[in-house]
Amino acid sequence: MNVAFITDSLPPIIDGVARCVVEYAREFQNGGHGKCIVIAPHIPGSEEYNYPFPIFRFSSVPLPKMDYRAGYPFMPSLVKKIRELDIDIIHAHSPFTAMTISKKLRKKFNIPIVYTQHTKWEFDIARAVGIPAVAKALEKFIYKNINSADDVWAVSKKTGEHIKTHGFKGDFIVRENGTDFPKSEANQDFIKDINKKYGLNEDIPVLLFVGRMMWYKNQMLTFNALEILKNKGFDFKMIFVGDGRDLEDMEKIVREKKLHEQVFFAGRINDRELLRAYYTRANIFVIPSTYDNAPLVIREAAACCCPSLVIRESSASEILEEFGENQTAFFADENPESIAECIIESFGDKERYRLVRKNAADKVYLPWSKVIVNSIAGYEEICENYKSKNKK
Repeated sequence: MNVAFITDSLPPIIDGVARCVVEYAREFQNGGHGKCIVIAPHIPGSEEYNYPFPIFRFSSVPLPKMDYRAGYPFMPSLVKKIRELDIDIIHAHSPFTAMTISKKLRKKFNIPIVYTQHTKWEFDIARAVGIPAVAKALEKFIYKNINSADDVWAVSKKTGEHIKTHGFKGDFIVRENGTDFPKSEANQDFIKDINKKYGLNEDIPVLLFVGRMMWYKNQMLTFNALEILKNKGFDFKMIFVGDGRDLEDMEKIVREKKLHEQVFFAGRINDRELLRAYYTRANIFVIPSTYDNAPLVIREAAACCCPSLVIRESSASEILEEFGENQTAFFADENPESIAECIIESFGDKERYRLVRKNAADKVYLPWSKVIVNSIAGYEEICENYKSKNKK
């Protein structure tokens, strides 16, 4: 089984889609499942990344007000690569350029496309396109791309239901994402360095967020909750890991709320071992986002025995809901008072906290090795169905 993974984002862009594509290809290649190639836009700085799988980078330009890039990779050199690798199936991870080139490759080589729905990209379109009519036309084009796929996967049930209510006319299969972290605590030397850097001690609860610093991640909710905690006299520290276009505004909010002694911004961390240390050191991973679908960071936190705090009935909470509230994670309503109260209660019941922490590691953790085995079975079925369909 030989696969072409096509994406609109790959490091140095760091987001959930980029991480997924890297891990899909890495696990596929290292696991000896066949040959693969990743097709992605060239971005300044991408030369610094070395992977155990081939990458075809095409020329691209940044999209205004978006963290993504656009380009047109359909060229003779790409066709030659696909032919040399004898690709059996295309796995597209974006409805934009990735699906556009996927359709052209399908026509050229008569191979099927599976598309994975990762994120609510309508937020990005709304922010980037100021004219409603243009945004609507773009969405129409994108759903035309999604509907043209031979099979559609969604990272969660709510993710699939979202696109079905917005223009997708077919059926979908849930294929969950995993994590590259081993299920264990991180290097103690790294943890000691974190304690020293931020003045942390074992008696004070440490909260953590890892991700893009964007307002649509619902971070104002977190800052307001932290302000309530401070006013109640609840002692805590919180660390935000990541960068993004709204980082400066967030730092300003922290100063305005006089939270600068409790809240720290660590910036972007590319070292995965160091990142594991941040998860391991934290007591609760706070993710108030209602934008994210099955975020990888919840699995990463679980691998490091760090339970998450999520918003009830959000897409992010779906992978935790099946176990029930306060079993593998903590649940709050979408308001700062509820989040603050949830944090206070979580640390107030030490026995329950220990149970939730253990359950997060035991039940939420999912390695990519298991994900890729299930995905390959899916690829094989799609290829068989495609061949049968085209024989008629």
